[in-house]
Formats: sequence, C-alpha cells, structure tokens
Amino acid sequence: MVSPPEWLTPLKKPLELSGVGVSTFNLPAGKGYTFMHTHEEQEEVYIILSGKGIIQIEDEAIELASGDFVRVSPSARRAIKADDASSMGGIVVGGVAKSGYPRYRGSKTLIDDGVPDWDNLPPWCAGNEKIAKINERLKAERQAIKAAG
Repeated sequence: MVSPPEWLTPLKKPLELSGVGVSTFNLPAGKGYTFMHTHEEQEEVYIILSGKGIIQIEDEAIELASGDFVRVSPSARRAIKADDASSMGGIVVGGVAKSGYPRYRGSKTLIDDGVPDWDNLPPWCAGNEKIAKINERLKAERQAIKAAG
C-alpha cells in the first residue's frame, strides 16, 4: 500500500506497474497544476476521492467534488485545481493504447506521452511570474529526460 503525499505521485515504481498509468494527487486548498497539458494517445480518468475543486478542459471549467469521475480525451488540454477553501485528493488513471512505454529512460510515469502547453496557463495561474519560473524549470527537466533517451 502506498500513502499519497501532496501533489502528484506516479505509482509506476512503488506498484511495479507495466500496463496502466496510475497516479495519486493531493492538492492543498487553492493549489493546482501550473500548466495545461494534453497526451498523444493516453486518455485519462480523474477520480475525486475527497474535497472539491475544478478541472479546466480546453475553455470549460468543470466543478469537481468527492465521488466525481471525469474522462478526458488525449487531445484535450487539461489542468486541475483544488477549491480555495478545500484541498482535493484523488486518482488519475491512464490507459496504454499499445506497447512501447515509457518512451524515455528516467520518466517518472509509465505513459510518458504528455505534451505540456507551457504557453497557455490555466486561468488560476495567468500572469503569475512565480509560476512562469516554475514552469521554465519543469520544461528544462523534461527536455533533459528526453535528451537522455
């Protein structure tokens, strides 16, 4: 059994996963993803276990609460955020369409086909210079993993 710490925790290594992508998330009140993202092939299902918040899918903000399930197609830009007054915890599950993942040595997730959209931030991050700097660091880390093969 794995206890979920804060933010996003891929369970690839702790559960020795080889056929499904699973991560837990535990977002503190008012916190959320700092960038929108898509996937090349992987569809995702967000399962809300506690709290409430929103998921931004393209231009639509959808309210979330404990017990909700949301399916997101691979090409849809998405990000999640906990409500300002409530933390939000849950599970993200992604399906592997075919073999060949992870693509890059050093990937933290099993299905590493995510495509961050560093230039289009979720509404709750727009204009935040601190977030822009965090995203620059994350982008550099991601490029280093891909360059390592």
